[in-house]
Amino acid sequence: MKQTVSTILFNGQFWIALVERYEDDGSISVGKYTFGPEPTNTDLLNFYLHVVCHIRLHKTESKVRLKKRYTQKETERKTRKSFEEFSIQQKEFLKNKKSIKAKETRQKDLDNYNKKRLKKKEKRKGH
Repeated sequence: MKQTVSTILFNGQFWIALVERYEDDGSISVGKYTFGPEPTNTDLLNFYLHVVCHIRLHKTESKVRLKKRYTQKETERKTRKSFEEFSIQQKEFLKNKKSIKAKETRQKDLDNYNKKRLKKKEKRKGH
């Protein structure tokens, strides 16, 4: 049984929702949604009805054990750990995306350079 838990918190600058999805095998996927200013009831309702299902979740390496009830300290600690895991996964995702884009840009520049060289060569031949 999959279980999805969301925690809405203020991170010092924005109000965010931290979404955690627990899989059957004990793995956890985390995602983040930024509200910006403090969300109203209609914002929250819209978030839960339409936005939650479209949030990109990043699978984490750590496995967790589910409990029915948590103390306040456990909840805060768990939220902090989930947020840290999300940050790590997001940084890794962006790093991979940036390296792929850099490779594509380099290849595109090389192709353009080769096209210009061929064009100059053809021009010098007089064709």
